[in-house]
Amino acid sequence: MKKRNRKRRSAWGSVTEIRAGEVYRVRYWGKDPATGTYRRRSATVRGSRVDAERRRAELMVEHSEDAPCPTVGKVWRDHVLPDLDARVADGDVAASSVDQYRSWWGKHAEPRWGDVACDAIRPLEVQQWLSSGLTLSQAKNAMLVCKKAMDYAVRYGWCQTNPFRERYLMPSKSTVDERDHGIWTLPELGEAWHALHGTWMEPAFILSAFGSCRVGESLAPLASDVDLRDVGGVPVAVVAVRSQVEHHGNGLDTRMKTERSARHVVIAGRAALRIAAIAESLPPDWPLTNDGMGAHVTQGRYTDSWRRIGMAHPFRNLRNSWQTWMRWDLRVEPHFIEPMMGHKLRGTTGTYYDRPQVDVYCEVMADAYRARPYDAGWEWAT
Repeated sequence: MKKRNRKRRSAWGSVTEIRAGEVYRVRYWGKDPATGTYRRRSATVRGSRVDAERRRAELMVEHSEDAPCPTVGKVWRDHVLPDLDARVADGDVAASSVDQYRSWWGKHAEPRWGDVACDAIRPLEVQQWLSSGLTLSQAKNAMLVCKKAMDYAVRYGWCQTNPFRERYLMPSKSTVDERDHGIWTLPELGEAWHALHGTWMEPAFILSAFGSCRVGESLAPLASDVDLRDVGGVPVAVVAVRSQVEHHGNGLDTRMKTERSARHVVIAGRAALRIAAIAESLPPDWPLTNDGMGAHVTQGRYTDSWRRIGMAHPFRNLRNSWQTWMRWDLRVEPHFIEPMMGHKLRGTTGTYYDRPQVDVYCEVMADAYRARPYDAGWEWAT
């Protein structure tokens, strides 16, 4: 038995089967002669699907000039960006994410689609664009922002379908720029720390390598955010992480990556004594990592300096290294490690009930360090 009411969409209008092989309905957007308003209209066609498609094509010619269709760039500027900015203001989206969307749009999407009318885009053109030299990552990112723009175009009736939501042949995986995912072992971390000891870069290194901080998080804490404790004979530094240095500029962003990112990081052993000593040497309102005049250091300046001194892996990989040596060297269980990193545990417990206090973190770190003092022999560290 044939299915009824089968709808077939195109870039302009749609054809719906009402009675198999006999009656079809063509829906489209056009000007109503009686009112002069631009609205959704329909026409009934008796005959074959070929007849219905022919009528759709005739209507497209008749109504193609009824209302000017905005370009993809105009939709991006007038609808996508204001919506994203509003979501940033509401705290639903991180400002850094919107900055990334702007970058993807400006670099890869706008040059090709910014001046193209929303109803003039054909899937073949999209496929040709994807095959024009974009890498896989560039293509995915550009498609993401184009989808956002064209979703608005469909929502407001400027076109019937979103051509960027079709399935396409994407660039080869060989075009992906492979990122360095290497990590440091504990002995290698000791060597890296020794090389940075006494430099302006040392505090952020300690907070990432021995405290799990992300790049922006490691640059934000002030001297007053450090609290040194003695937990059963083990020195433990508790550092409040309430904000992160912005990706662009040296301002602070209190909207963290996730709701659990604002936390206290706990550092045990010689690293705890060292970060406390650095904090003690600074005015309370100075950042631990500062420009020498009491201001925060930008992410760009820090990571550029990191590359210039020739470290084995990117600075961001210190966080992965922390997770690895905590799990396999200090033998700390993942259900402790994940919350200490600012992650939410899976399931109902992680969502609603798991809210460990900083004292618990201190006990876990002190017990792990007491059993396996990872920095034995690093006398230079303090």
